Amino acid sequence: MKRFIAECHRRRVFRVAALYIVGAWVVLQVASLVFESWEIPQAVLRHVWLGALIGFPAALVFGWRFDFVGGRIVRTLDESATDDLSLRTTDYLILTALAIVILAMVYGVGTEISTAPVSQSDHVAATIEAKSIAVLPFAIVSPDEGDAGFLAVGIQDDLLTRLSKIGDLRVISRTSVERYRNTTKSIPGIGKELGVGKILEGGVQRSGDNIRINVQLIEAATDTHIWAETYDRSLTAGNVFAIQTEIVEEIVQRLQATLTPQETKQLTAMPTENLAAYTAFLKGRNLSSIESIESLNAAIPNFQTAVELDSNFALAYVGLADAYLTLGANFFGGPPIDESNALAEPPLTKALQLDPELGEAYATLGLLRQQQGNWQAAEQAYQTAISLRPSYARVFRLYGRLRRDQGKIEESVEFFQKALVLDPYSAPVNVDLGRAYDALGHFDEALQRFLRVVEIEPDHAFAYVYIAAIHYLVYGQVDESLIWYQKAAENDALSPSLQAAQAIAYLELGDADSAKVWIDRGLELGPRTFWAVWASTLLNLHTDDEVATQADARTLLELYPRNWGSLFLLRNADLAAGRYDVARSRYARAFRELTEPEVPEVTVSNYQAAVDLALVLIRLNEQERANDLLAGSLVAIETLPRHGMNGYWISDARIYSLQQRPQKAINALRQAIDEGWRIFSWLYLQHDPSLDAIRAEPEFQRLYAELQADLAAQAERVRDLKASGELASNAPIPMSEKSLRSPLSN
Repeated sequence: MKRFIAECHRRRVFRVAALYIVGAWVVLQVASLVFESWEIPQAVLRHVWLGALIGFPAALVFGWRFDFVGGRIVRTLDESATDDLSLRTTDYLILTALAIVILAMVYGVGTEISTAPVSQSDHVAATIEAKSIAVLPFAIVSPDEGDAGFLAVGIQDDLLTRLSKIGDLRVISRTSVERYRNTTKSIPGIGKELGVGKILEGGVQRSGDNIRINVQLIEAATDTHIWAETYDRSLTAGNVFAIQTEIVEEIVQRLQATLTPQETKQLTAMPTENLAAYTAFLKGRNLSSIESIESLNAAIPNFQTAVELDSNFALAYVGLADAYLTLGANFFGGPPIDESNALAEPPLTKALQLDPELGEAYATLGLLRQQQGNWQAAEQAYQTAISLRPSYARVFRLYGRLRRDQGKIEESVEFFQKALVLDPYSAPVNVDLGRAYDALGHFDEALQRFLRVVEIEPDHAFAYVYIAAIHYLVYGQVDESLIWYQKAAENDALSPSLQAAQAIAYLELGDADSAKVWIDRGLELGPRTFWAVWASTLLNLHTDDEVATQADARTLLELYPRNWGSLFLLRNADLAAGRYDVARSRYARAFRELTEPEVPEVTVSNYQAAVDLALVLIRLNEQERANDLLAGSLVAIETLPRHGMNGYWISDARIYSLQQRPQKAINALRQAIDEGWRIFSWLYLQHDPSLDAIRAEPEFQRLYAELQADLAAQAERVRDLKASGELASNAPIPMSEKSLRSPLSN
């Protein structure tokens, strides 16, 4: 060994190693800085490290075999060798091999840089189409002149609407361009972020009964003006729409877009000739785009005013129908779905009668049919809407929701991504994409998408709900979820569902007092809304009030006849009382597909009911039918993630328990708990008779104690959060007169 070390010294191997290490360190430091400044993905840096590691032994070989003399490479002679330093055939072969290794490393790193995934902004910039355009918010030159502000927003929005009907153009939606109101960013920068080749900007000035509109079309990449014009007209609805038509026609010509006869006809259409109706419609549309219970309730009277002033104003009828349908969503706490559908149908029918080629109306029709359960009609409506308005981001979003409801999650992601291309800064689109990722079990991607919504729109209440759900339903962080649930409640103080939702997390931690505060608040705002009544039902069960539990469950079942939770709790009461036939008939009314066909039709949308019904059938000695339900449920959950909003949670443990396979049930329960399952843990582990077969098992008891210890630690942290003021104490957040967000305020 001493002789070998001495030989390494003589051949300067150690010097070569030291120089290589220093050089490699310098290269890696420079690469790190260069990659960041040139926006090369940091993942590529790993390949530089790999190349440096592979190159180290090659450098040692070179140091042992060769030396530099007189500026040329020569052989390092053995101690007993002559002074002949010339290279031999073997040396050339070694040098060639070393050169190949170096070239392979350089080629590999270069390939990784060229093929690495780019960020969204890079991707957008790389795919900019010549026939793509963004219409920036119009400047309000005379903000104190009546409704000039709403007119500026309306003109911009109507230009976008008209342009989006042209199939040969890609048009960015208003929600994404709104972020550039009063921006200091350069036109090239905006064009790169939005991925468009052209940008239209302009301003609106009102002076008494006159209006001036100036516009300029700009080549985004070079900030070069392509065309500009100023329009001075008397302020009438007809003149406003005529100016818009002229602007769109000029844009079409400048972008050399091809128009179909139908598109040409749509460009000259005039929504209304009543300026007051148009202004009321703009106010309603501005409010409804916020999608909070406050804004939607404020939008409805404006749409109603618009149709009262002009009974032929088709778009205003669509706006009214949209507001009703959105209010009917569970989390908004508006009327039940059936009632909201009934309210939306007449104005929507009227809109289609007035304008059978109105793309917005078909998009809303698709939503209505979807909420009515007629998926085929919904799909036809969405396809019609896309043909009429190819750049309408909302219809792709709604179509994606349909695919999600049909269980075709991968397809839903494709539709949401299409919507995102047209509306990259849309909070609702990002929320829907996040929910799709959640359904696929891509929870980290889902969380990042919801956090992106908060970044875009810091007071978007539903983003906070979904962030809370990821922490609670995926990571098992009930304590952390409460921070986000409270943010949701603060940002939509009138939503009964957002007030009551966090009560379920408090019950998980055994804090019935805090839960009751938020449930009372939810019931006060919406005594018959889903989340308020469901949380109340759980609170009554948690506090052993059996009569109130069953009363709430019946109310919930009346409102939502296929609701799993109410059926589950009423089933438990029936089983305890021996009313097996009563329980069976209740499931037969709600889920005929599980009781009537010769082979039950178990799917991802009814497997929970199938598992619950199986226990009823076992008690009725209908073992064969019960086995079919359990086997079908196992197949159904194979396509679902265990965790998340669409997770099957511990359904496999419940199924195995009913199949009298205790060890598999215990193993499934262990896996769920280890992976973070906490949602409804007390409900299942204390009150679910499906687990009776394993409840006395020592391993079950150990798992339950382990879970309780974790939740007790989380409850302690919640107490600390309350003491520090990060969480509200046992008093509801006082209602405030929150100002409604408006794109006119900045």
